[in-house]
Amino acid sequence: MKLIVFGLCILLLCGCAEKNSLNGLQLLEKTIAQHDSLNLWHKTRLDIHIQEPRLANPHRYSILKLDNSKNTFELSRNRDQYISTHVLDNNANSYVLLDGKRDIDSVLKKRYRLDASRNVGYKNFYHLMYGLPMSLNKYLHTIRKTTKTKFNKEECYKIEIELKEKMISKHWNVFISEIDYKIKGVEIIFPDDPNKGERLYFNGDVVIDNITIPRFRHWHELKDDSYSGSDIIIKEITE
Repeated sequence: MKLIVFGLCILLLCGCAEKNSLNGLQLLEKTIAQHDSLNLWHKTRLDIHIQEPRLANPHRYSILKLDNSKNTFELSRNRDQYISTHVLDNNANSYVLLDGKRDIDSVLKKRYRLDASRNVGYKNFYHLMYGLPMSLNKYLHTIRKTTKTKFNKEECYKIEIELKEKMISKHWNVFISEIDYKIKGVEIIFPDDPNKGERLYFNGDVVIDNITIPRFRHWHELKDDSYSGSDIIIKEITE
């Protein structure tokens, strides 16, 4: 009888340990399910207006058109009195327009860095950032460590990851709420330079095609947590 009771206790302890020792991959699966319960991200289209104020450029804004089903991308952004448009179409054509024209003055092209070779980088960054946490399935290389910590005064899981390719850095920390498994922010870090990097706090929600996406992304310097800018989804463009 004692052996039976002992065996049951061991099984219960093992079960509790398994329940409480979720690894990073399981946590990512849980947060993806929380944000995209119907698994629609791969075919979702984002047409959104984003205010992107920075300390050095408080009036920056962008219009993002990202169609995952067609693998197309378009980013329009104000450049002083001009509007630049970076395009990748479904035939892998890459080009840049300035005020709707492909023929761009060489001085303006250099000043605003309007080289079409930058379009892939723009696409990957916006696809990753505005697809979090779903987009990690595409860009994740490995999970290095998973711990519990506080992030923005909330109990969170911290998942230390390495991306397949550099998005500012290859090394990111992803923070997931212990309560509801929503993504709460990321840190973009440089292991060889702890004074370099960014911390992003996410809050608010916008729902597009039944997918819950953070509305606010506030950028802070990693070294001292000082504010440097925000990305704010103002509205979904339906016209």
